[in-house]
Amino acid sequence: MFTLQNKKADSGNSGLKKYCSNITKPFARIILFFSPAFIFISSYAQTELKPGQSFRDCSTCPEMIVIPSGSFMIGAPANESGRYDEEGPQKKVDIRRFAAGKFDITIAQWAAFVSATNRVTSGGCAWSGLPSDKKWDLDSLASWNHIGFPQDSTHPVICISWEDANDYVQWLSRKTGGNYRLLTESEWEYAARGGTTTAFPWGATASHEFANYGTDTSFGMGMVSGRDRWIASSPVGSFPPNAFGLYDMVGNVMQWVGDCFENSYSDLPADGSAYKVDVILKMKGDMADMNGRSSCSYRIVRGGDFGDPPRMIRSASRNWAPTPGTTLQNYRSSGLGLRVAKTL
Repeated sequence: MFTLQNKKADSGNSGLKKYCSNITKPFARIILFFSPAFIFISSYAQTELKPGQSFRDCSTCPEMIVIPSGSFMIGAPANESGRYDEEGPQKKVDIRRFAAGKFDITIAQWAAFVSATNRVTSGGCAWSGLPSDKKWDLDSLASWNHIGFPQDSTHPVICISWEDANDYVQWLSRKTGGNYRLLTESEWEYAARGGTTTAFPWGATASHEFANYGTDTSFGMGMVSGRDRWIASSPVGSFPPNAFGLYDMVGNVMQWVGDCFENSYSDLPADGSAYKVDVILKMKGDMADMNGRSSCSYRIVRGGDFGDPPRMIRSASRNWAPTPGTTLQNYRSSGLGLRVAKTL
């Protein structure tokens, strides 16, 4: 529905392209800060936390989950239903221990950032709920706090550009003294899978009991079914977490990650770091309109959104932004938000 890459739509889409604390160490080594609502754990003490344990660095900071180190095969096997060519070749990647946001960044958390920094809200968001003949164009009236469909402070913030997302993690780092950042693409898929090798974090078959997504065959509209009661975005944490304790890794809204565009995993770093090779693109077919631009003028996004079909919310599914005619500074979509990572 709402994004990004130049993929041909599924059948029935009339040729539309998809641009689309169990802390066990002695108290002397664990410094806890108590408030009425939260327990804050010092950066030093965070190194003592075990995988699956959570922490916050401040009352308006995102809750973080410790992700264990490990190795996995990134990408989809050749026989996975719905697989795109750019989801391969599969490659073994080693992941270092890090922390990932338990949830997508919420409207309340983004509003705290906007207030603290006196940030001016820029309009211009695609696929808003506001009246428009061309939903894929940036609507100058649409923004994170004026989107045209029901949201409250517990929903994921959307209409966030690459530049917006990076400004947020830099602010978090300055505020807390920690190294906040976006997940790398390898970290994202490792965290989303939670040790699984199936198409979806919960198994082999898509299910509205586990994620907020669209119809089974086409892009464009959300779908109400079972636990999925939302046509558009849902409050974070509305569906069961994956095995690592992370919510909404697939479905609901897509998430920016730190990697530049690469059309395969051939040159992906095997140490879990982000792909940052900046080259002039020479693409073919549906992606020829990327030619002449640099690979780092595009960034990978992951997870699928509330209007996507099942193939786009698979753990291996990849997407990227911006769309033709837009930039990383101004491209925003109602299906695109962010999740943060922290280096431990």
